[in-house]
Amino acid sequence: MTGNELAAMYEFSYGAIKRNLDGVTNEESLVTPDPGGNCLNWVLGHMLVARDMLLTLTGGAPILKGEQAEHYRRGSNPIQAGDNVLDIGTLRGLLDDSQQRLIAALAAMPAEDLAAPVPEQFRRPPLTGSVGDALVRLHYHEGYHNGQIGLLRRLAGKPGAIA
Repeated sequence: MTGNELAAMYEFSYGAIKRNLDGVTNEESLVTPDPGGNCLNWVLGHMLVARDMLLTLTGGAPILKGEQAEHYRRGSNPIQAGDNVLDIGTLRGLLDDSQQRLIAALAAMPAEDLAAPVPEQFRRPPLTGSVGDALVRLHYHEGYHNGQIGLLRRLAGKPGAIA
């Protein structure tokens, strides 16, 4: 798989994410599903944490900084009322920034960089094998969470965005 092919996959994913986020307010993004689970705000922030790994693997710098990312990491506690988390508008802006950086980085990646092994400090399932393999697996991760955003959108009272 080439960097341009990966860029096309992430362009498609981004379009679906944007459609699922369309018209969602900050209040709606904080609706927690019953009997449990994470709200849309957490899922989008978590996707951005994963995109930070994508950016790192493609030679870029992360979008979320330090404490911003803590609420959204794998295994973090669900967001509670009063938690100091990023609002949905900020998360949308960070998604847009990550997309611009990611597409440029993927399109510029030579085949030898994609074939290189995942750097040791990041090597853990599912980030095993080559950098290209890891980028494909992270795309699956993004699609999985995008489906959750579609459902959380409906739980917040919005109509489905993707027919």
